[in-house]
Amino acid sequence: MIKLYGIPVSNNVNKVRYCLNYLGLEYEFTPTNPIEGENHAEDYLAICPTAKIPAMSDDGFNLFESHAINRYLATRENSSIYPADVKQRAEVDAWSDYVNIHVAGAVSRVVFNRLLAPIVGAEVDEKSIEAGLSFLDKQLPVLDKQLSANIYLAGKELTLADIALLATLDPCEGAGIDLSPYQNIIKWREGLKVQAFYQKCYKDFTIFVQEAMQQMMASK
Repeated sequence: MIKLYGIPVSNNVNKVRYCLNYLGLEYEFTPTNPIEGENHAEDYLAICPTAKIPAMSDDGFNLFESHAINRYLATRENSSIYPADVKQRAEVDAWSDYVNIHVAGAVSRVVFNRLLAPIVGAEVDEKSIEAGLSFLDKQLPVLDKQLSANIYLAGKELTLADIALLATLDPCEGAGIDLSPYQNIIKWREGLKVQAFYQKCYKDFTIFVQEAMQQMMASK
C-alpha cells in the first residue's frame, strides 16, 4: 500500500494526490503537520530525512519531493502523463521545472505572507509579496501563451507538467493573486478542476482552505 504524508492545504502534497488519483492508485493519507512539528518526529525522519512534506512510502520504498514522487509513480504505472519517449519526456520535464522554479516560488512568497504568516505569528513581508507578484507578472504570460497554442502545457495530452501547474495555482484566489489577465490559463484550469482526480480531493480548493484556516486559527 502506498502511504502519503503531508497536509491537504499544501499544494505540493496535492500535486501528488492529483497524480495518485489520476493513476487510479489506492493510497493511505497520513496527516503530517509541519506547523505542529510532526515532520521532525523520528518515525517521519526515517521516511523523509529532509523533514519536508510530502513524503511517500511504497511498500518500504521511501521518497520525498513532489516532482520526484510523481515521476516515480507515473513511471511505475507506465503512464502517458510521463511519456516513455525521451524527447516527449524531456519536454514534460522542461515545463515541470519551469513551473517549479519560476512560478511556484513566486506563488509561495505571496501565499506565505498573506495566508500563513498570521497563523504562525510571523511578520508579513510586503516586499516579498511585491517581489512574488512582480515575478508572476513575467512568468504567467509565458504559460498563457503556451496554452494558447496547446491544449495542455506539453502538447495534446495531460502530463505531469499540467498537474504541477494546477497544484501550484490552487492557492491563487485565497492569496489574492489575480489570474484574470490570463484567459488561456483560466480555461485550461477550469477544464482540469472538474475532472475526477481533482474532485476526489475537494470540490473547491479555496473554500476548503478557508475552512481549514478558520479551524487552525480557532485552535490557537
